[in-house]
Amino acid sequence: MNTPPHPSTRPAHDDPPPAGPTPSDPAARWTGAELRRLAALVWPGQLLVVAGIIAANAQPQVAQHFHTTQIAWFSLSFTLATIVATPFAVRLGDLHGKRRTMLVLAAAGLLGDIVTVLAPTYPVMVVGRVIGGLYGPVAVLVLAAVRDLFPPRKVATALGTVAGSVGVLSLLAPLLSGRLLDAFGWRGALWFLVGSTVVAIAALCAVPETPRRAVAGRLDWAGALLLGGGLSLVVFGVGQGRDWGWTSAGVVTALVAGVAALVVCVVVELRVSAPILDLRLLRRRSLATVLLGSSVPQAAFFASQSILIFLALFPPIPHVSDGLGWSTTYNALIGVPAGLVTFAAGVGVGRAVRTVSPRSVWFVGLAVLAAGLTLAAFLHRDAGQIVVTGIVMGLGGGILMAGQQTMIVSVVSPAEQAAANGMSSLLTQVFLALTNQMLYAVLAADSTVLEGTAFYHDRAFTHAYLAMAAIVVAGLLISCAIPRLPRPAGTASDAPEPGLTRAA
Repeated sequence: MNTPPHPSTRPAHDDPPPAGPTPSDPAARWTGAELRRLAALVWPGQLLVVAGIIAANAQPQVAQHFHTTQIAWFSLSFTLATIVATPFAVRLGDLHGKRRTMLVLAAAGLLGDIVTVLAPTYPVMVVGRVIGGLYGPVAVLVLAAVRDLFPPRKVATALGTVAGSVGVLSLLAPLLSGRLLDAFGWRGALWFLVGSTVVAIAALCAVPETPRRAVAGRLDWAGALLLGGGLSLVVFGVGQGRDWGWTSAGVVTALVAGVAALVVCVVVELRVSAPILDLRLLRRRSLATVLLGSSVPQAAFFASQSILIFLALFPPIPHVSDGLGWSTTYNALIGVPAGLVTFAAGVGVGRAVRTVSPRSVWFVGLAVLAAGLTLAAFLHRDAGQIVVTGIVMGLGGGILMAGQQTMIVSVVSPAEQAAANGMSSLLTQVFLALTNQMLYAVLAADSTVLEGTAFYHDRAFTHAYLAMAAIVVAGLLISCAIPRLPRPAGTASDAPEPGLTRAA
């Protein structure tokens, strides 16, 4: 039986390929079943981002309620759990089907949400956030499921819609959670998160099961534990560096042990027949550079959302806090234009890559996001300025989220999609955790602690936005190593650019 060549090695042909489907082509039209399937994947796929927004909105109240200066662990504990769970989830999704795996993870996340909202103390809340972090890999599996559940010519548009839909969902979630925060406090917002997870579970029940792409066998527990444990120790060490001191025994031990575990993990994964994370894929320059170049700036985009939360929701206190003192609802309303632009950008990327290289689209997104963050560093003192800078950042962020997926689709086969998304999520979560720690360190450098809560001065917000812009620029420099990429399969031109073979 003849099999199609691997997408990373398929040669270019002298004859141009046939044009893509025209709008009148029945294969190009979306059926009702496909639209329902796409709608069912949107909420579970973006709940991780929406939950991050809700949690970020609640952070100022949580910090003041529990009188803690360790509020960074409210997000970091969730992230660490996601990092550890992701390699297991990707492998189990290939073994048992992605839908089944997503339902189990969502149920665990729901339990964690309930523990968090009922927590009587901050340590118990952190435990709940750890359990809730098990939901994190669902976003990875949703993107991989899109590749399994839609025809090739519709994958890019479906991915762009799922990725860009965060713009619309991030409008609704802050508005609803904002009303709850203003009326019922942080517990009200977190109860909304509980309800959101229930809706995600219901939506996943309406999604068909995906093909099983791995032969049943022994799960690579050693590789998974070494990978998750090593990454967690490194992130933990970086997170405690500012408080414990970078030369303290605890920080040095965590960093050394984490790096050692990762080194051993690489050795183990390259030797086992069914690795928890197929590191052999990273031998291809195209995939390795796409994953690294896309994860760094996305982490900066997600982390930057926390800056506005503290800026907008913390009260103005002379010589103590330069917050704007807005209500959560008002802050959500101010973010509506940016959310709409983010969604439109995500959908637009799916259309743009029909005629433009996904790498070119990616560079546009990086430039726009860097410009938006730089503007926000100096223009964040009233609603008008924040709306304008938010639109620019939302445009860049929307392009990046959808652009990353189109680049990954263009360099991997369907069988590799879940593994590639898993590595992408891991890298993004690791860089997000590290970026968040740097962000809190920058903010703390210009802060005043009052009654156990750190409040931030205007210089802190300026420096924080500039730090995030610098990380995006670093991502741009890394992305320069990405080779010229073909358009994703099934778009208007399924062939590489003239004289170009798919990068290996």
